[in-house]
Amino acid sequence: MRIRLSAAVLAMALSLPGLALAADDPAARKIIDTMEAHNSAGFQTGQSKTLITLKLANGKEKTWVTLARVARKDGKLRTRVTFLEPAESVGTELLMLEQGKGQVAQYLYLPKTRRLRRMGGSDKNTAFMGTDFSFGDLESAGLQKGQAKKLGNDAVGGIPCAHLDVVSDDPEDAYGHVELWIDEKASVPRQMKFFGKDGAPVKTLIVDAVGDVDGHATLKKFRMLGLQRGSVTTVETRDIDTKAVLVDGLFDPDSLGR
Repeated sequence: MRIRLSAAVLAMALSLPGLALAADDPAARKIIDTMEAHNSAGFQTGQSKTLITLKLANGKEKTWVTLARVARKDGKLRTRVTFLEPAESVGTELLMLEQGKGQVAQYLYLPKTRRLRRMGGSDKNTAFMGTDFSFGDLESAGLQKGQAKKLGNDAVGGIPCAHLDVVSDDPEDAYGHVELWIDEKASVPRQMKFFGKDGAPVKTLIVDAVGDVDGHATLKKFRMLGLQRGSVTTVETRDIDTKAVLVDGLFDPDSLGR
């Protein structure tokens, strides 16, 4: 399940053997489509600084600082993430360009090799900068393509949520299915649980803070728990600027590293 968690933050796919996929549940699909249209960044154009902290099971930590720039063109979201800290990651960039029909083109620039790489296929199941997020987790393809159904209504942290499950038959995706708890009032996820193709839990996303930016609910802080290695990656958004002027050239793959 590839789900774009927050375009402003870092800007989650499915195959469950033996499971016959039913048609989409219209109620579940409407909830997902509304959330996708809202965009979990909470705004359609702007930039923000983001702190990404990885804490391993042995207690060791590493923190990255990024600048994320977001803009829409012809209804499609474009996201450029530039690493500012630490020194060994400075200049690393990720560009994500929505293509429509659940497709997202990703380009990774590594300053050490001066190489621009288009991420595709199984590449998207690899860890993003060693964190608990994969490159595929930064997209929304699984939600758009997968078969969705509503399991009921639950509360997460006292907040009423629609409890959904999404399954797909895409053989290239890492997860078997994902359960989501979506705050319909704010149109943002409050919790997600990811399961492997064997049905075993792999990751859990917990949203810790949702704020208001220009009247839109915005993910301010969330954690991805890597259940297999006992790690946690925390993402915190700061310094959101919805008035930033972003020229089209920023979202050209050839501009990465410049």
